[in-house]
Amino acid sequence: MIENIKLSFQGIRSHKMRSALTMLGIIIGIASIIIIVSLISGTSEQLKSAMIDSGDSTITVALYDKEEPWNPLDPITKPLPDGVIPPDSDTVEAVENLDGVLGATPVYSSEYNVQVSYNGSNDSSVTVMGVEKDYFSLKNFALTSGRYFIDRDYDERHNVAVITSGLASSMFENESAIGKTITVGSELFTVVGLVKEIQTEEEINTLSDYYMKVAMRAHEFVIVPSTSWVNFGGFDVYSSLVVKIKDVDDTVNVGAAASGVLNANITNNGYEYRSSSMQDDADYLENITRFVSILLIGIASISLLVGGIGVMNIMLVSVTERTKEIGLKKALGAKKRVILGQFLTESVVLTGMGGILGVVIGIGISYLVSFLLNMPAAISVPAVAVAVGFSMGVGIIFGITPSIKAANLNPIDALRYE
Repeated sequence: MIENIKLSFQGIRSHKMRSALTMLGIIIGIASIIIIVSLISGTSEQLKSAMIDSGDSTITVALYDKEEPWNPLDPITKPLPDGVIPPDSDTVEAVENLDGVLGATPVYSSEYNVQVSYNGSNDSSVTVMGVEKDYFSLKNFALTSGRYFIDRDYDERHNVAVITSGLASSMFENESAIGKTITVGSELFTVVGLVKEIQTEEEINTLSDYYMKVAMRAHEFVIVPSTSWVNFGGFDVYSSLVVKIKDVDDTVNVGAAASGVLNANITNNGYEYRSSSMQDDADYLENITRFVSILLIGIASISLLVGGIGVMNIMLVSVTERTKEIGLKKALGAKKRVILGQFLTESVVLTGMGGILGVVIGIGISYLVSFLLNMPAAISVPAVAVAVGFSMGVGIIFGITPSIKAANLNPIDALRYE
């Protein structure tokens, strides 16, 4: 084997230009795959890291119509179906006792169905929520101005509201929003606090920033006390449950368990409670990215196929050029497997060198693209190993035919070959 490898390097050195051009297709294919995998992996890792660092480890368990599974049931536009038990104090307590749960709070929520206005400026693209006082301790909000709700707001049924700072900027422009009166639906509410949902209002500098902004549903919110929710009409029972979990890795399990608690008492088979979270949205986007990366890798692999055909062509030429050498070796007693091993080794060495060069070039270009376009890059060691192994596999597949041809040459005919 060592002797065959030495002979392979001798052959490559004696035909440098031909060998370089033969390896070019392998180099381009492997480099393209390394670049795609590293950039996609880097983006995915940054997405997961940003999600974990954001601290918004909550899931929302909401009621869905099985015939319309894409949006949760809106308590303002549709009455509570028969046979559906909404979250109550017993349900909240049962969910809070689940493993991996830090806390839970029921919420009223309506998306895009309540108009918010101030001095003729209207906005119907907001989410209006009625919450209990502990809601803000579970969600990842940063209070930028004013205050949260206090006990007196609930006891005396004050029409007060906490709104997102983005909504305040668009609605009040250069004015201070605190103390201003806005119209929510047909009711007047006094703004007492501004909040910023962490990670949702940052600049989009990278693809990962965009994913995070979409995944975290950067909507604008108007939040009112649960005691004021009845002013908007619709059913006055909680429509969903916000659950804070201990570890984002437990999102799926905790979400399923919490949904199971709420679904236990439903007798209407047309509806169900389901959990959703930022991680679900991020995973969905990551799946799309994975599909795109597989497609791109498939396209890049075409160059490997072309490179493999080039290897086969060069090895067939090499067999023809070395016909007399093969005949001499066979006349001196070399067996078929020796000749087969020699040419197959040469093919594998040729493609293996191309694979290694492709990995090096791919890593270099990945970091260059990462630097120039401000995109994260993560070099995957398994991907590198697979890439080099795959390139050697190409050498075996496309080198087997020339090697068999060389091994099957008749020594007498080979010695007579001119």
